[in-house]
Amino acid sequence: MYVVSTQQMRDIDRFTIEQIGIPSLVLMENAGVAVVREIEKRWSTGAVVVLAGPGNNGGDGLVIARHLLNKRRDVKVWIFGEEKKRSDDCKRQLEIMQNCGYAVNVWTQKSEEAVQTDIKQATVIVDALLGTGTKGELRPPYPFILEKLKDCPGEVLAVDIPTGVNSDTGEAAQYTVQANVTVTFAFPKWGHFLYPGADYIGELVVSDISIPLRAIDEFLLRDMVLTKEQLRKELPERRAFSHKGTYGHALILAGSKEMTGAPVLSASAGLRTGCGLLTLAVPESAFPIVASKINEPVFWEWPAEEGRFACGSHTLLRQRIASFDVVAIGPGLSTWKGGNNWLREIINMVDVPLILDADALNLLSENLSILHEKKGQIVLTPHPGEMGRLCGCSAVEIERDRVGYARSFAQDYEVYVVLKGTYTLIATPNGKVFINTTGTAALAKGGTGDVLTGMLAGMLAQKVAQDETIEAGIQLAVYLHGIAGRICSEKSIHATLAGDIIDNIGPAIKSLLVASSSPVTDFPGN
Repeated sequence: MYVVSTQQMRDIDRFTIEQIGIPSLVLMENAGVAVVREIEKRWSTGAVVVLAGPGNNGGDGLVIARHLLNKRRDVKVWIFGEEKKRSDDCKRQLEIMQNCGYAVNVWTQKSEEAVQTDIKQATVIVDALLGTGTKGELRPPYPFILEKLKDCPGEVLAVDIPTGVNSDTGEAAQYTVQANVTVTFAFPKWGHFLYPGADYIGELVVSDISIPLRAIDEFLLRDMVLTKEQLRKELPERRAFSHKGTYGHALILAGSKEMTGAPVLSASAGLRTGCGLLTLAVPESAFPIVASKINEPVFWEWPAEEGRFACGSHTLLRQRIASFDVVAIGPGLSTWKGGNNWLREIINMVDVPLILDADALNLLSENLSILHEKKGQIVLTPHPGEMGRLCGCSAVEIERDRVGYARSFAQDYEVYVVLKGTYTLIATPNGKVFINTTGTAALAKGGTGDVLTGMLAGMLAQKVAQDETIEAGIQLAVYLHGIAGRICSEKSIHATLAGDIIDNIGPAIKSLLVASSSPVTDFPGN
């Protein structure tokens, strides 16, 4: 499923109207009916208040009100904004309401008490005030109305996007609607997934309004939300006549004397994800402890200096590099003087997909130019702090423009960037960005990143062994990592440990095999 900017959606709408010939009022009717379906499904009884603005979002609201009134629902309608600012379609919908004999209340300052009364008595409040037109702080009367919404006992459904959220950047105004459900049309918008706006969305429902495929193809959309239906087709096939070599051989270089848990988590996750064989390389000083915690990998002791990989130890890899389908470096690695040169030698040597995580990213940040010397594809898995070190800025700056930083870095260095967070982004060397909506706060725990690295290694090993491209493998690992986290959170969102994520990789894969056929995509707002 594509994700679009506000301008892209406007262009698609315009093309559909002007070139395809579907009138704008038909699209508006489809949008309103889609929202009515959600209201009827969730709240089949109770009073409804529709708050409509002067633009096309308000026009959607008037369609919603009309259809609910046709069903004899108890509906109060309030329209805001100056009459001269009403869009043509909003004016037309208002005229239709009046022709039907349905009452529409026009906001004035004298109406404050009446609006408050209606809101307090409503089971559902429909926010059709500004939609994707929000930029910056809101002007009166919207702050007053949104302040009153905070105290209302009813549920709030936002049309397209909650008023106050910038649909491109996710910025939120001081007064912003907190929605329980947001129904958007044709495609999700970037603001649905970017903090802090994403916090106001609630459950996101994407509804079809009959935008034709030709309109989509015309604009060469590239950014996408990962979906169950799409990824189900990408799971590596497990054939009856196969063996461990069929599913690839992963190498993970991890650990140090002080950090012996990370390599165990990564190796376990890689094997659980399905690779046929996994070799775990650790410094010899960490080997006894690591080997006592896990039995399944093939162990490979490397020379150590002060509890870390020795600077010259990379030469060992040259002897066996042809044995591996993917290499991952970083969990529990630690950093040391000369570590960047050690990493550089490995990057120069490895011609299979190479995953860099944790301290491998910190070593890399000392000299990014070594990425230009790569022999194979590279996948970076930074959290915002690590991304900030790679980009020479703060984590706060990264969070203000997650999409921009991830996309630019991936293109500039021709690498894949998995920027972790809510929601995790996957940026590709050709400029595409994918959004992963699975996951939960249960993953906000030390060690879960090490698990993701192992899952990436395990999934990419299978893809490479079966002569497939790695992009879908990256998507699968990230998606399944989030699903495993969700499964864990059903027991406890607080008590989940990284090892619990590993235990639920199998159930996560099983859940992906049962793909929904629903045309509506729901994104829980957790």
